[in-house]
Amino acid sequence: MQKLNILALTKSTGGIALYNRLLLTELGRVGMGSETLCLSDGAAEYALSLTSKGLGATPMDMARYSIDPRGDLRVLRHAIARIRADEIDVMICHGSKAGFIGRAAGLMTGCPVVYRQASMPFLPRVQGRKAPFYWALDFAARGFGGHVVTLSDYARSQTLRHRLVPPDRISIIRTGVDIDRFRPSRDRAARVRDLGLDPARPVVGWMGRIEPQKAPFDYVETLRLVADRHPEAQFVLAGEGRLRGEVENALAAAGLSDRVAMLGWQPEPALVLRAFDVYVLTSHWEGLPLTLLEAMASGCCCISTDVDGCAEAIEDGVSGRLLAAGATGAMAATLDEVLRQPDLRHRYSGAARHRAVTLFDKSEMIDKWIQLLSRMTAETAIAARTS
Repeated sequence: MQKLNILALTKSTGGIALYNRLLLTELGRVGMGSETLCLSDGAAEYALSLTSKGLGATPMDMARYSIDPRGDLRVLRHAIARIRADEIDVMICHGSKAGFIGRAAGLMTGCPVVYRQASMPFLPRVQGRKAPFYWALDFAARGFGGHVVTLSDYARSQTLRHRLVPPDRISIIRTGVDIDRFRPSRDRAARVRDLGLDPARPVVGWMGRIEPQKAPFDYVETLRLVADRHPEAQFVLAGEGRLRGEVENALAAAGLSDRVAMLGWQPEPALVLRAFDVYVLTSHWEGLPLTLLEAMASGCCCISTDVDGCAEAIEDGVSGRLLAAGATGAMAATLDEVLRQPDLRHRYSGAARHRAVTLFDKSEMIDKWIQLLSRMTAETAIAARTS
């Protein structure tokens, strides 16, 4: 297997940053070196999280949601300098802006570039009237070359529909999870006690960034509708974010402060998920959410909104339930159903684990990345020799 030197460009928060760290950590295990240009908010903290794992990282300022000619040009020049000085074999760029800058650097240096797309399927929901600008940005970068990786069939179809890349320059590599680390627990009782809860009672959990995308208020409303019907159930909300204070106020207003355990950020999500009987995801947009896949691999009964890649993760009525975003009444009814029917809950959880093992194994994800990166660098080397 060819050993490569990788330069990554990514924003420093959210699922994009987690994906980059997971990918480069696993590629590092097979001998590939990497350096990440950590961009936008949280860059210094994210760089530390990478260097603590033995990965190279450089924090850089970059305006996340606006054009900043001076700052963007600074990132572009730095990327070009690193490509030339460090003999970079391939670049991996996560997200629209990093993808544009990275592909421009690849065009100027001849370095092959992979643009790992993040938000194309749900741009209108995220950016509103700015969405055409982001499509235009990606369309302009089409001429720079490079290869696009999407996380789902839906994302690929949307990208091709908007003619943002030719069909031969796009691949689907689904997010993968460590199915040995995230697995059904033989020590559930101990894990539940670690959360300060009663292992004799079912646990319903929500875990993620407490941000608008994740719609935590929909979870609060769902619980308001269903909690009184299930005094035996225990409810958890784990995570941190800008909306935490407002969510706590909403729980108090709903009379749920004593029913919902606010756990904060969890450094070991695998241990927390082993305590959950039911996992609820209320997001209004997602690519292919890592936490949902981790919950499936952990053998949770999963209830999720049907947005974007979520609809490809769960088979509705087979390996969990899918509901329209914002449909808190339907979500409450579904949660009521699985709490009333332990056999149904267990059937969903077993099918979820099987689906995660079959489709979302991290080892398959990494194998596909290695194959893609090796092919791209080999094609670039052949083109250089024949030019």
